[in-house]
Parts: sequence; C-alpha cells; structure tokens
Amino acid sequence: MAKKQIKRVLGIDPFSRGVGFAVVEEGVGLVDWGLRITGRPDNQRAVEIIAEMIDRFKPDLLALEDWKAAGSRRCERVEILLNLIATGKWEGMVVRLVSVREVRAIGPLPDMATKYGRATFFADQYPELQAFLPPVRKPWMSEDTRMSIFDAVGFAVACLSGGRRETDASETQLAS
Repeated sequence: MAKKQIKRVLGIDPFSRGVGFAVVEEGVGLVDWGLRITGRPDNQRAVEIIAEMIDRFKPDLLALEDWKAAGSRRCERVEILLNLIATGKWEGMVVRLVSVREVRAIGPLPDMATKYGRATFFADQYPELQAFLPPVRKPWMSEDTRMSIFDAVGFAVACLSGGRRETDASETQLAS
C-alpha cells in the first residue's frame, strides 16, 4: 500500500490553559496559527478543541512534541494530554511525534539553540508571525503563552521537511 503524501500539517503545542496551533501546507506555507484557550487546565476541553481544529483544517498529519524524547520537559498533566491526543481516534489521521532536536535541525545554529532563537527564526521565515513574537524572557519571568504558536510551527515544519517517526494508538503507550 502506497503511503499518503503529506501536504497539510497541524502542529499542536499544549500549554497550561490551552493549546497553540499552526497549520502549514506544503507549497503554500503558513495557513493559520494561534492560541485556543481552555480557561483552566482542562485536558478534556483541550482534546475537544483539537478535534474541532482537525474538522476545520482537515490536515493529513498531526504533529506533537515527543514528550518522551531526551530534553523534553513537560509536567505530568501535559504529558497525559499529549498521550490523549496521540492515541485519539482521528479517522485517517497520521500522528507524528517530533523531538525538540528535530526542530533545532531545521535552521542554523546558534539561531536554533534557544526557544526564543527558534521563535525568531520562524518569525523571519513567516513574517505574518512577527506580531506574535513575545519580548525576550528574563529569568524571573514565566514563559509567554505565545511561544506555543512558535513551538507548533516548529513541529509542523519539521514534519514537512522530513523525518519518519509516525505513531498510532497501538504504538503510543500511556504516560505514567
């Protein structure tokens, strides 16, 4: 059976009160992006929001952070959410887990070494994201929720630029 060609990718990056998303289409570029707020830490509502986005954008592939990869630092609740998303019953949908290392490989060092550097790189690649680029974070500041948009873009772009780690419900184990 021939593999389906991936043309449209929905990148998802959950944060404490919602999800950041980006839709990237091969040959077109960035189609849509943004933040969807759940109002409080609510995994079930986040899964419903993602289901709505899948219905709206009809992606060929869903790109998520590989929460088990080296260097991934996610709280237990978000790991459970990522697992729920990865093992969800998305009809005809391929789910791909993307490590931060794969996202770093997209662009040149030292630009890709830090999260803010990656966000700046993607804002340069997609000028429509410039307005969403938060200020440089100081050590005492919490991460700006808008960084989830840039993480989602990174996951989606990494899928379109290569890589092979795909998963389905039978492959992904429940996060403990």
